Amino acid sequence: MKALTIRNVRPDELAQLLVLNQSNLPHVGSISMGEMQHLYNQAIYFRVVELNDQPAGFLIAFEPQADYGSLNFLWFKKRYPDFVYIDRIVIAAEARRKGVASALYRNLEAFAVQRHIPQMACEYNLRPPNEISRQFHQRYGFTEAGTQQTENGKKTVSLQIKPVIKQ
Repeated sequence: MKALTIRNVRPDELAQLLVLNQSNLPHVGSISMGEMQHLYNQAIYFRVVELNDQPAGFLIAFEPQADYGSLNFLWFKKRYPDFVYIDRIVIAAEARRKGVASALYRNLEAFAVQRHIPQMACEYNLRPPNEISRQFHQRYGFTEAGTQQTENGKKTVSLQIKPVIKQ
């Protein structure tokens, strides 16, 4: 297996990454191209992983000052003064279980350390259940800070927090 390459996303890649996002529903929210552009403009961290020169996944994260209306992001913003919020991580089906998500999380954590951001925040679905995400976040050291319903009660999420570890 070739080494993973992590780099900043370029604007000309957004359409391709939107297709990857939409292929991962319901584990990530559906978005439009306009929303993808907004995420790109607001993100403090928006990186793609390449495996064999193809996009294998991406991660988008925000700082509390971002102009972003996600209920989950706003939940953290109300409770924590300084964090990096993982809005979404999307891994291509053929790249799963190859260390792509772990590489992105390690890269984001190093990014947070460089900027003196004390914690990482995210959520995963309890309903509909996303057991793979639950296990991943538990292994990575996240703990539940709360839960909330989203999408008019269609989803319940576990809101997760993890102190940043200096490497």
